[in-house]
Amino acid sequence: MQTLTPINKMNIKIKRQIERQILEDVFVNALEGGSNYWYWLPEKEVLKIRKAVTKKDEPCLSVALFKAVVDHGVEVDIYDREDEGELLGTISIHSMERRLQSLSDNNLYAWALDLHLREDGDANSADVIFQYIALNEVIYG
Repeated sequence: MQTLTPINKMNIKIKRQIERQILEDVFVNALEGGSNYWYWLPEKEVLKIRKAVTKKDEPCLSVALFKAVVDHGVEVDIYDREDEGELLGTISIHSMERRLQSLSDNNLYAWALDLHLREDGDANSADVIFQYIALNEVIYG
């Protein structure tokens, strides 16, 4: 008879579904409060966003950014607020999916995503998620 060794830990990958409205809320909370201490959108990026999603169609820039990326495949460069010439990262629909998975797998910051999935997130948790979406890590805060 074979003796089995007890397992203390098991690594499994759990896929989650994130509703569109939750992600849109993350963008609004982050861009209008939680992240505006570190990120900068120069005029050229705003013009890319507004070319895809006009101000008439969506007056709120944070929602327009979300829709430009998700619905129109626009890639948006995110810059440093303190050094406006320093590119920090780029948001695209493809990188967003990978980075959200990375955030979900991260033991240190997965709490932020969990809060938003429970519809209990705030500007701080949105900032963590937005940093992952834009930078693939949490640098600020």
